[in-house]
Amino acid sequence: MSSCLNDDKNSTNNEIIGKWKLIEVQIFGFGGQSSTDYSNENIVYEFQSNGILKVTGGQDVSHPDGEYNYFFGEDYLGGTTDPKILLVKINESKWTYNLTNGKMTIGKSYVDGPDLIFERK
Repeated sequence: MSSCLNDDKNSTNNEIIGKWKLIEVQIFGFGGQSSTDYSNENIVYEFQSNGILKVTGGQDVSHPDGEYNYFFGEDYLGGTTDPKILLVKINESKWTYNLTNGKMTIGKSYVDGPDLIFERK
């Protein structure tokens, strides 16, 4: 029975692995919400199984080209009194995570930062 749980956890951990093309950035702030279309750019985030994220294709609002350490799994978004949620940590910076209809969103809108929207490449 525990192997089934481990398989489910591995399945979840593997869903981020691969190349993702940035298609949109949403920014939330005091002035409201704004959106920038990146679908004509070729900015790619490649999440590798060894915990390395490679960003290629140009500058977005968050990460210039390069390699970053990342963690994908459950962790505390805020303090340890908050429930653990599924998130992405890129160089220790926490991003919320959502995968819906093949589009992945990693976000910092919880602290008035950008949400990055990707589709699998």
